[in-house]
Amino acid sequence: MANRYWVTGGTGNWNSTTNWSTASGGASGASVPGSSDAALFDASSGSGTATLDISPTIQTLTCTGFTGTLDFTTRVIFLNSTGTVFVGATTMTVAGTPLITLTNSSATARTITPTAVTETNSISFAVNAGTGNLTTTGGGAVRDLTFTGFTGSLTSTSFTIYGNLTLDAGMTVAAAATLTFAATSGTKTITTNSVTVDKNLTFNGVGGTWRITGSLTSGATRTTTLTNGTLNLNGFTFSTGIFSTSNANIRTLDFGTGGGIYLTASGNNTIYTAADSTNFSVAGDRNVFVTGVGTVGNTRTITGGQITLNGTAANALNFNISAGADTINFGTANRVFNNIQFSGSFSGNIGANVAPQIYGFFSNNGFATITGGTNAWTFKSTSSTNYISSSNAINNPVIFDGVGGAWQIYNNLIVNGAVTLTNGTIQIADGTTLIVESFATSGTNQKYLQSITPGTQSYISDASGVNSVSYLTIRDIIATGGATWNAFYDYGNINAGNNSGWYFGDSPTVGNEITMRLRSFTQPRRF
Repeated sequence: MANRYWVTGGTGNWNSTTNWSTASGGASGASVPGSSDAALFDASSGSGTATLDISPTIQTLTCTGFTGTLDFTTRVIFLNSTGTVFVGATTMTVAGTPLITLTNSSATARTITPTAVTETNSISFAVNAGTGNLTTTGGGAVRDLTFTGFTGSLTSTSFTIYGNLTLDAGMTVAAAATLTFAATSGTKTITTNSVTVDKNLTFNGVGGTWRITGSLTSGATRTTTLTNGTLNLNGFTFSTGIFSTSNANIRTLDFGTGGGIYLTASGNNTIYTAADSTNFSVAGDRNVFVTGVGTVGNTRTITGGQITLNGTAANALNFNISAGADTINFGTANRVFNNIQFSGSFSGNIGANVAPQIYGFFSNNGFATITGGTNAWTFKSTSSTNYISSSNAINNPVIFDGVGGAWQIYNNLIVNGAVTLTNGTIQIADGTTLIVESFATSGTNQKYLQSITPGTQSYISDASGVNSVSYLTIRDIIATGGATWNAFYDYGNINAGNNSGWYFGDSPTVGNEITMRLRSFTQPRRF
């Protein structure tokens, strides 16, 4: 293999002997590098433009120290060697549509060092053959990375992709490095063809969009981070160990219709966090499935957006926890969630003193034991399509506070804590009982307590004490359990019919002194 060095000040056409030498900085006139040669651009090659007026096939391309420009126009460079086949330079620029194709079909490993540091000086690579490993080293960046007819393994250190990623179904991706997607404009695609991308994945391009074209899977010990831009799941499943998007950058998670994110990590991990939800937008189905098998003694934490850091109903996600025997912690700082559901084979606990703000439904029928605590669970729905279905007792105070919201309570729900209705409507399933430690209302807005079906009674029960409500319309509810249930008319309460166990009269006068003058006495007496 002969070496050919770019010379003569750095400007000219590739297919010209006047621009090539047999030595660095040497005399021109050497043959143009061919299929058995190495092309080298170095500090002696000048800072001009080398224009590809042909699509050459060479062994290797090295650009160390080059400060000029490679102008691809509509041309392609074909590399047909093994070993280190390409070394880039952070000081070089590219023009046109830069593409380098690797054509060697042997089982020998190849290495590229794409030391580009920006989107504008990155080069696309197409790997069209080979069974040996391909390694990227030295960090750096590529534009598009495409594998076709390649059955080896992509083993690499961390690097960046500014364009599209396409994998071949016969290849593998290995190594615990970080793959960063950093496009800043347009929509880039990620096509895995069912290949597991066993890497940490970071999406970090201001203004960029990445759309997956099929199911994407990374390893259970890997973390996916959305830092900037839009990640569009396009209705497919995205499986990763951990998902993180906690910052104040503009970013969007678009689920599309169907699919969702699958969190597969186990052990003591924060498996999802959007604690800082500033500038975080969500679109589509917003479903997250927790499928990692946590073991007894471990805790997996799901950190929804904190209300004080712009966690809202609009960016809250749905969580379905379906596997594990560990503790699921939802945080103690008023984190926001849409739906929370326990299902499948989960047999663990919900952590102590969690304080979720739930905008959707809660379902937990025989799966998670709720450890409980003094922090309140708050149901914040503003629609009429949500429910609470739990055969497991909620061992926390519960607050219903959603203007226009309605919650249908299924089963015989036990709340071992105070229940407060601040806004909205509680509907108890026909013939079933809401069992509370105490029941109260707050605020002067009208609220509603009723059965689901008009004319069919349901129950509310408290074992002892006095429960007094205000501004509450009550219909089809039997108050029972041993406690006293006061719904005085002068407190704004309304008897909408078919109720029992309530006292609806006017409130008694308490603490007033009555002064009367009796005829048999000259001085007033007090009673």
